[in-house]
Amino acid sequence: MDSLDLLRLLLALALLWAAALNAVGPRFIRQEYSDWGYPDWLRHAVAVAEVAAAVLLFSAKSWLGAALALAVLAGVYVSLVRSRAWMRLEYPLVLGAIAAFLCFAR
Repeated sequence: MDSLDLLRLLLALALLWAAALNAVGPRFIRQEYSDWGYPDWLRHAVAVAEVAAAVLLFSAKSWLGAALALAVLAGVYVSLVRSRAWMRLEYPLVLGAIAAFLCFAR
């Protein structure tokens, strides 16, 4: 397993964890979507996108999984910036940097 595989695995695990949280929808997740003004169904759509990105990271088109992860993370960035949750941006920014790197790494 090389360093690219480790980065793919790390990003995939983070995406799958986020997907599980969005799919199950504990109260704090539902409240956050509500606070941001998003409909409840959106968290299910995001969960599907997160799982798809995680799976694609280990396909022949792994860059597509990384790009989909970046698209999901762009939504996270917009949501956190709109709510002025600056201190919560660190983790998504690190994941975004990994995803951006994986988009172009071969």
